[in-house]
Amino acid sequence: MSIPKEPRGLMIQLMYLVLTAMLALNITKEVLDAFSTINTSIETSNDGIKEKNDRMYVAFEHIADKNPELAKRRDSLYPLAQQVRAESDKMVQFLEGWKQQIVTKGGGWVEENGMKKVKTMDDIDIPTRMFVEEKNGDKVKTELQNFVNKIIGIAGGNNADVLRKQLPIQIPNKLPVTDMNRSGDWSFGTFHNIPVIAAITLFSKWQSDVRNSEAHMVENLMSQVGNEVYDQDIIKLDGFLAVATPNISYALAGDEITATVAMAAYDKNAQPTITSNVGAVTVKDGAGTLKFRASGTGVQTVRGTITLKGRGEKTETQPWEFKYTVGTAGASLQLDKMNVMYIGVPNPVTISASGYNLNDVSWNMPGAKITETAPGKYDVTVDKPDYKGVEYVVSAKDKTGRVVEVARGKIRIKNIPTPIIKLGKIDGAGLMGTGELRVQSGLVAELENFDFDYRYTVTGYNAVYIRKGSDMAEEARGSGPLFSDNGRVKDLIDKARPGDRIIFENIKVKGPGVPERNAKTSLTITVR
Repeated sequence: MSIPKEPRGLMIQLMYLVLTAMLALNITKEVLDAFSTINTSIETSNDGIKEKNDRMYVAFEHIADKNPELAKRRDSLYPLAQQVRAESDKMVQFLEGWKQQIVTKGGGWVEENGMKKVKTMDDIDIPTRMFVEEKNGDKVKTELQNFVNKIIGIAGGNNADVLRKQLPIQIPNKLPVTDMNRSGDWSFGTFHNIPVIAAITLFSKWQSDVRNSEAHMVENLMSQVGNEVYDQDIIKLDGFLAVATPNISYALAGDEITATVAMAAYDKNAQPTITSNVGAVTVKDGAGTLKFRASGTGVQTVRGTITLKGRGEKTETQPWEFKYTVGTAGASLQLDKMNVMYIGVPNPVTISASGYNLNDVSWNMPGAKITETAPGKYDVTVDKPDYKGVEYVVSAKDKTGRVVEVARGKIRIKNIPTPIIKLGKIDGAGLMGTGELRVQSGLVAELENFDFDYRYTVTGYNAVYIRKGSDMAEEARGSGPLFSDNGRVKDLIDKARPGDRIIFENIKVKGPGVPERNAKTSLTITVR
């Protein structure tokens, strides 16, 4: 980052750096727990994808056994599929090695409330050091790009350019330039200042992309086995495999997912009938396309059937299915003003729970009065301080209508800070001319650096007048903030001359919803 010469520009740059640092440190426990849940779901989904791929290799090995011409073509393509398999296994292990290194440096796995977590999952220095400062991010990028090039070279054939665009792994050499990443460096933009658990989840996501890319390339090879028009004898139990491939394996609720459903060896002139449990399937050139919106949370299963009729009366129906992961059903509570709640004011709160409709989300906190102001937004009033924190619980209705707990945490309860007292611009002690002193209307109670719209009022004080060079003092009691309502105090102010002092002490203040209290300090005015 270049350092500006202009003072204002330098100040803005410094403020930006401080804000970035604050944001980086303010990672909530709910967000970290959400990453843990997502990572577990992706790892579970990855196991399912590998099992599907293994079944596909078995089907590929035996497809068209009873048709010598197609079997010959299969025998020339199957070795290529095995090469794709080997490269995919190698890449998954490479990514797993980096995941384990991150876990080790992060203190290892621990179990908390039945959830697998990394001990220091909020550490943002470990990924930055490993992949940015030590340049290992460049190694990861290179290996991912090499993997795509290898499988495209093995199985892409004449469709290489089209297949490359369809693969879920898309690793650019450079990222868009930002203020923090002026060179567009991929490693910096990917790993800089991300927490440990986010880095682990990122590697799990890449493993998922590798397995889906493997499936995509092998399906392309299988489709080349039977490009001619089928004979009616080809349609048999082991003659084709129903294959369903989504364009992504992880989605947030509301994201659109596109899936391709087809037979492993198919005829473009055939028009199979394809059904699904999430909507209609459009069939073109022998393959079906399914579009639907992600819903629910966690691992979701989409299934259906594909039916094909041969030239004779024989038909064949095969089931198909695939799994995808929807973002965690975690929830977060955001305090719109500060990280505590204050007694005597409405505390604005925003509640969100990914995967649930806001109308189905609710929350409670003992001793608090909660008023909903808009969907997901609330005003909360509290009346008892608790510096250790009061526990809150966020609940939501799931797809079955059952109310489940999705998050919990603690909020500290504090009294509103005590104000400082000012006369004009002076607080504590200061000099004031006689003319300026006499036009002052009264004492002001002010809260500094407090975000809420809250005002204290001065309710009482002692005013002490000391003449220059004298130890004798005259005293008057004031009630309320205005000098005009306190004649005796006003008389002391009017007779003050240069060198005299007026001290305001034992000052009492009162605010809405809180009892009367003493102000922080007294106020001493020396007349000049």
